[in-house]
Amino acid sequence: MRKLMIAMTAAAIFGSLSGCVLAPQTIALNENVSTPSGQLQTRRDALVRVVDERGIGADVLGTRGGRAPENSPLLSEQPLKNTLTEKLQASLKNLGFGGPAPVEPVKVQMNVNRFSYQCNEGVVVNECGITIELAMTVMSDGKTFSKPYRINQERSLAASPVAEYNEEWVNDAIDTLWNHIFSDPELLQALGVKGVVAQ
Repeated sequence: MRKLMIAMTAAAIFGSLSGCVLAPQTIALNENVSTPSGQLQTRRDALVRVVDERGIGADVLGTRGGRAPENSPLLSEQPLKNTLTEKLQASLKNLGFGGPAPVEPVKVQMNVNRFSYQCNEGVVVNECGITIELAMTVMSDGKTFSKPYRINQERSLAASPVAEYNEEWVNDAIDTLWNHIFSDPELLQALGVKGVVAQ
């Protein structure tokens, strides 16, 4: 009888550990921007392109960790490329791009080289991080400007974050990097922006 109870207890413990697989989460990414408004040296339009270089699912933002992280993805409601395209178009509009112009449009490309949300593996999930690596390329008047931008954040947590927490954190990380990009004097010069006003 005692052996049976020990076996049943061991089976229960093993079952609880092996079953600790975090469910997939889906979050909404914010398309709004708070980048500065600006004035162009020459009025012109912009052709925008976002290229996702990651080689994974278009809506995959990373993994939630746990016992089987490959089965616990963090997903976006729509493809990451679509959200970043909307944000890029809105930012360029704030800077003065758009409408008919006497000159050829500037070409602006954003490459998503890395977008990784990742938490630790194991039964207890309490360490998570976000790494985003983007590259901007501006082609204007026969000149090409290219520059990488990166953000890395890590947090220690009491437990695996809920969807609302991850949604706020991921959007905050994107916005922090975004504001850094569009306040970069080198990028603004390449775009032909001669003055910006913070919003």
